[in-house]
Amino acid sequence: MAGLDLSPGLLRAVQERLLADPALRALVGDRVREVAGAREEWPFLRVDPPEVGPYEAQGWRGCTCRLTVHAFLRGARSLGPVQDLLAAVAAALDEADLALPRGELLWLSHERSLVLPEPLGPGSWHGVARFGAVAAETT
Repeated sequence: MAGLDLSPGLLRAVQERLLADPALRALVGDRVREVAGAREEWPFLRVDPPEVGPYEAQGWRGCTCRLTVHAFLRGARSLGPVQDLLAAVAAALDEADLALPRGELLWLSHERSLVLPEPLGPGSWHGVARFGAVAAETT
């Protein structure tokens, strides 16, 4: 039996959680995007489409997902502010109990984060947070 791609519902639930989280709202407002334009107001988050693989276990069928959230920040002379933003992303999503339109989120965990200088000039940062997840429904 092939896996079942539940990633569209998971992506929507992740975006909704990021938008609703009070700590993130204080840092980025409502700037959580799938696609960011060249004139995007900073700071902001961009959520990539998930990488998806099949998931099957006794009584379950669904998908494994690797989710990537990018954090963009300007005007910081040190790593601290972008690290704080990444920590808020991880706190909002790690082990989150998100409702999906179809199936269940079996787990969601923060795997790692990385900070890179953004080439737009001094004080511009690009943070990357990676998450693993499994979404499935009973068979």
